[in-house]
Amino acid sequence: MNITRNTTVKEILAASPDAVEVFAKHGVDVPLECDESIHECELELCDSMCHIDDIDGLILDLQKFFDARPVVEAS
Repeated sequence: MNITRNTTVKEILAASPDAVEVFAKHGVDVPLECDESIHECELELCDSMCHIDDIDGLILDLQKFFDARPVVEAS
């Protein structure tokens, strides 16, 4: 998965619910703090709503998280 400023929280969590751990490292408790309307938002819009201090750092860490996951090939 390619993470950009336009990727939504919903897309990220649909691809891997464990990605909440990456958000938590950036001070955002997604299950507790983010309602469904925020899940529909692009990351670049979430930084002000979710008190993300370093949106570029979050995107980089999310990309590293997804890049480190094993690729599952369809059969």
